[in-house]
Amino acid sequence: MFMKNNRILLKILSAAILLCVILFAFASCGDDEAQDNADNNGSGENGGSSGSADPEPKSFLKKAETGDRNNYGGSVGYEISVLADMQVTAVGRPVSGEMNQAHTIYIWEVSSQNLLASAEVTPDSPIDSLGFKTAQLSSPVILKAGEFYRIVSAEFVDGDMWYDVGTAADDPIPDLQPNDEAMITTPVFTGEGADEQGSYPANEWNPGGIRGYVGVTFYYVPVTE
Repeated sequence: MFMKNNRILLKILSAAILLCVILFAFASCGDDEAQDNADNNGSGENGGSSGSADPEPKSFLKKAETGDRNNYGGSVGYEISVLADMQVTAVGRPVSGEMNQAHTIYIWEVSSQNLLASAEVTPDSPIDSLGFKTAQLSSPVILKAGEFYRIVSAEFVDGDMWYDVGTAADDPIPDLQPNDEAMITTPVFTGEGADEQGSYPANEWNPGGIRGYVGVTFYYVPVTE
């Protein structure tokens, strides 16, 4: 009788141990699933950066201004003062009527007069909702707060039309509309002749207003810590 009772107790104990093992395994799976869900949430909209969407690049100019000048051969544009660090990924040229030529757009650093980036906008380039034909840079460039840069477009005599700065401050020409992270300081150009394209645009002339030849733009995202 004693042995029989021991065997019964042993069976009960074995069954209890098995039940504990099953319950422990179930609880562990639940914890793993909860952790997986937490990890997935952490890499999504409310969590870490791996699943979060990158910000959409913003155009430096809020609007594409058109024009009717095409009597100059050389690179023309403007100088900017950068107010916040930004990463530039693309450039754009406004379309005044039909675009028939390719135009290389250059970004120069003023302090060193070094060419930082360039890209070619063509008649086949995509056009954005603001009216700019756009081209991606081969690799992004960083523009630093407190620094000055010059962005110009290569133009041709009797070529595609472009926005002009006018000859006087009271000319009925609309000011360009830049976004808040940078400001236009002065229109710039390289000098007469197609051979001047690709050269640093050292010349300046500003009749007043927020003006810049062509009204070329660039696309950027803020650089955050």
